Amino acid sequence: MIQQAARWRSTVLAWAAAMLAVIAGTSVARADGTAALQPYTVRYQVTYRGIGGGEIESSFRRSSVADQWQYETRVFPNLLAQLAISPGARETSTMLVTPTGVRPLAFSFNDGSDNVAKDVRLVYDWAAGRVTGTNEGKPVDLPLVAGTHDTASVQAAMTLELLAGRKPTSFKVITDGKLREYRYWPEGTQQLQTPLGKVDTVIWASQRTGSDRVQKVWHAPSLGYVPVQATQYRKGKAETQMKLVRLERNKDQGSGKSPDNP
Repeated sequence: MIQQAARWRSTVLAWAAAMLAVIAGTSVARADGTAALQPYTVRYQVTYRGIGGGEIESSFRRSSVADQWQYETRVFPNLLAQLAISPGARETSTMLVTPTGVRPLAFSFNDGSDNVAKDVRLVYDWAAGRVTGTNEGKPVDLPLVAGTHDTASVQAAMTLELLAGRKPTSFKVITDGKLREYRYWPEGTQQLQTPLGKVDTVIWASQRTGSDRVQKVWHAPSLGYVPVQATQYRKGKAETQMKLVRLERNKDQGSGKSPDNP
């Protein structure tokens, strides 16, 4: 059980950044390919090899600085998952979204314990061309090339690509303190039953170069490409799965309007 919980921790933390940030695409595409982003709160149920691990909730909101957005992810682990991850764990990401694309500015993960050696801190200095910080006690100092993302900003960038009608093929992503290449490809369509009713989805898969794991996300075009389901496969077998439980579009601090909740 402890081994299962540990695996739940490692895979869920990746999904907490990678999949939930996709909700940044709950919007209507504009002619320049960007999107009128809207604040939201979303919750997903998580299972690992069919065993429930609890839920994840993420909120996405506009920053007080122009064109900056921030999201925070919280975990709600059940008793089994609490063997591996604290209910106090938090993940926060800040990114700049403009007509030229998405640029990450800062990324942090606090595992909820007093042991800072398990935390992650990244700061992106685009003027100096470096990303620096720490990853689980180890220093990070990497060249910051155009198109570099963390696991949160890359999915926001992908969603904007989908809203613009483009088909991304790869992204450079910082994971475990290293810059890695991820390949993306479409895998058709599927209708799914969700708490919001039946929705048509498009399936996108991704894989890190050299990895035996494949991640698939079911995006709903009618919801602005919000993911309603995601599954991580290892050697062709499903391991971690996330399913939509609730989606709320919150009041937009910038516009003063509250979009309809689907």
